[in-house]
Amino acid sequence: MAQQERMECYGFDVTAHSRCNRLGGWIAHVEIHHKGHLFATCSPDTVQPEWRTEVEANRDGIERGCKFIGRMMNDPHDRSWVAIRAHAQKWFFRIEESQESERIVHDVLVRKGAST
Repeated sequence: MAQQERMECYGFDVTAHSRCNRLGGWIAHVEIHHKGHLFATCSPDTVQPEWRTEVEANRDGIERGCKFIGRMMNDPHDRSWVAIRAHAQKWFFRIEESQESERIVHDVLVRKGAST
């Protein structure tokens, strides 16, 4: 039976479930929801870390999802020296193209501006 991990992070629900690839490595699929609406998901076509167990893969997926949301909440204009990693994260996570997702991003940025 497939396991699933779920965690709330900055008001977003991050869910990870994993699959075993043909070489025996586990790879997490991550979805991020906000108030019941799909906000972002991982791209299955990207190169992702492989783990020995489903539990490890799910934990990694949750961690990456929370880091993605944390960066968006705390610094939407990532200026870190690890620019290549930032681009990889953008490839891994795809923000849904919908008016609801645009509103969520707008609300996050407005709250961030109000708190600074």
